[in-house]
Amino acid sequence: MIVMAGSMISSFAATILLGRSLSLNDFGEFALLKQILLIGFTVAVFGLDHGYIKYFSRNHRNNRRIHFLTFSIIIGISLLYVFGISILYPFQSKKLFFISISVCFGALNLYLAARSRVEEKFFWGQLLHSGWKIIFLVSIVFMPMFNNASPMNYVYISIPISLIVFSIIFIRILFQGSDPISDNVDIGHYLKLGLIFWLINSTGLISGGIEKMVIPLIYDSETLGIFTGSSFLFIISLTMIGSAIGYVIFPQISSGKSVNLRKVFFWILMITIFSTLLFSQFGESIVKILFTGRFDEYIDSQLIILFTIIGSLNIIHTILHFLLSAHADKKQLLIYWIITLANIVFFVLVLLMMKGTSFSLLTDISLTIILARSVKIVSILVLLKKVKNDKDGFLKVAPEAA
Repeated sequence: MIVMAGSMISSFAATILLGRSLSLNDFGEFALLKQILLIGFTVAVFGLDHGYIKYFSRNHRNNRRIHFLTFSIIIGISLLYVFGISILYPFQSKKLFFISISVCFGALNLYLAARSRVEEKFFWGQLLHSGWKIIFLVSIVFMPMFNNASPMNYVYISIPISLIVFSIIFIRILFQGSDPISDNVDIGHYLKLGLIFWLINSTGLISGGIEKMVIPLIYDSETLGIFTGSSFLFIISLTMIGSAIGYVIFPQISSGKSVNLRKVFFWILMITIFSTLLFSQFGESIVKILFTGRFDEYIDSQLIILFTIIGSLNIIHTILHFLLSAHADKKQLLIYWIITLANIVFFVLVLLMMKGTSFSLLTDISLTIILARSVKIVSILVLLKKVKNDKDGFLKVAPEAA
């Protein structure tokens, strides 16, 4: 909990510091870079972090063959992923180099974190998972000391360094204590488990942050910078609440415990009402203080309401994602993957259509996100109808999921 809270606060603070110091175009590039990396970590690890936990949770064996196989897959997918990014976005070759290193070591950290969790070393697991954000914040604090360096170049160098710090230590420990013998590990089953989680988690992350990936393609990086800075407080703060609730619900359901959905969504409604009242009264003032007035001309009361709605929908979406991931059988997970892909296409098409309207850019983007999130949420709810609930609204665990 300490590491998780520290990493969330560090990520929040680093974004605010960069929002103050970078140009709007560079801040938009940073927002895009951050989303590319977060998605890249999950894509490159190929679901083998979750697959490792699933396969070895009851009979852990520190097997060198599994480690070499996983590392090879991570390196290969990292290179393919960055090649795809280079086609979509006009990054310079040196920036692509740093992105490649970041994606590779970020994915390795996810795998190493999974292994630590299997061994019940939860502090080290969380440190590997998100501790790099704390180191990155420290590097950003010292950025003014390097006046001669380009701020964005400094960011591109700082991120891989932040990721490598923990990787180097734990990779050495990993292979020193590993068993070189095959130990009859079913490689095919291990990879199949990874593939299932890879499909769900990768498309889920893309769907959850699709606006940051698409805005630079349809508009430009400056538009993304303006949208990120204007909406940051309202969307991110509520999304973090959804993630915190989801982290609690997921193990509850996975371990066979009941979760009262009615109570969960009642509290989401209360949070939404409270946030709307709070942000309507003080939102503009808080953003002005956080970003020293850089985004004052872009924010109004209507946008604050739209941003708050997006944040509230993100809470619901995140919780439903955890519910379905923990409870669904393989067929339902496949359907969920198809729904997620369709929702990504739907978002892009709607944003292209909204571009020709008379609304402002930020309103176009916000309305598109709200529409796409709402459709996704309704789709998940329909899928969850296949899950048996009791008359009091408690979500039960199906035998296959258990």
